[in-house]
Amino acid sequence: MRYRPIPLTIAAVWAFSGALLSARQAVRVPGTDVTLVPPEGFSLAQRFPGFEHPGLQASIMVSELPSPAADMKAGLTTQALASQGLAVIDSSTVRIDGADALLLELAQQSGGIEFQKWMLVAGDGHATVLVVGSFPRSAAAHLSERVRGSLLTATRVAQRARDAFEGLLFRVTPSVKLKLARRMSNMLVLTESGVVPAQDGEAVFIVGSAVADSAIADLRTFSEARAAQTATLTKLRNLSGRSVEIGGLAAYELTADARDAQTGDAIRLYQVVVPDAGSYFIIQGLVRSKGSAAMLEEFRRVAATFRITSRSRS
Repeated sequence: MRYRPIPLTIAAVWAFSGALLSARQAVRVPGTDVTLVPPEGFSLAQRFPGFEHPGLQASIMVSELPSPAADMKAGLTTQALASQGLAVIDSSTVRIDGADALLLELAQQSGGIEFQKWMLVAGDGHATVLVVGSFPRSAAAHLSERVRGSLLTATRVAQRARDAFEGLLFRVTPSVKLKLARRMSNMLVLTESGVVPAQDGEAVFIVGSAVADSAIADLRTFSEARAAQTATLTKLRNLSGRSVEIGGLAAYELTADARDAQTGDAIRLYQVVVPDAGSYFIIQGLVRSKGSAAMLEEFRRVAATFRITSRSRS
């Protein structure tokens, strides 16, 4: 990771880009307290909080995370990013909302395409605002400074009563045993206590939509592979699945035994993958294996309330 002075010519481009952005109106990203000015030609994204330009394979994704921004910055080391397939091109400190924020320029290979990314990490001692702009490296000359300039307009508006479902493409009904705890990007998190992080030993239930297109040739095979990718679990085994119908759509439900990746505790996984429109929705419930039978039935009851809503975003 290196730091470098900004050449006058590049600084002039940034200033010009900023002037163009400031002439357009800031837009609050649905489901968040963040506003930013999207680049010209970008519109509100369908599958995640942010903006997209599908024709250019470009996007700007906004996430709010319940952890101090300083902790997030400290964790984004070159080695940690490399483990996610991200190579650091450059790093700098910028001012966002009157405070220092981290701005990273990154490169990543995905699906045979080399992408360039700008990542902004801002926030305070209570929460992190993470904004990631992504586009093919072949379009960097056209998009890089426009996306970077857009990220630098990010601002958190005054917190307000928030509709956790705002902008989401789905709905699910919480229960007495599984309460809505938090909206995180394009996901909803339910816990037994209704708070995040979950209390020790509590079951966790997550519902979300995939961000990218996914070709699902065989639903069972895809579902098993997706379960194996669950970052918090290791040693997945004893998979058992069946075809089901959720929200009027064909889906695949599976259960499995696993270990918690951090504690090594025995975990029971419940998962449903719901394909739709070239992508998919995913439901996952995690509970300690001991006494898990009753909670697995609760997972099924809440999963049965899943339904897709209109694809329009306001």
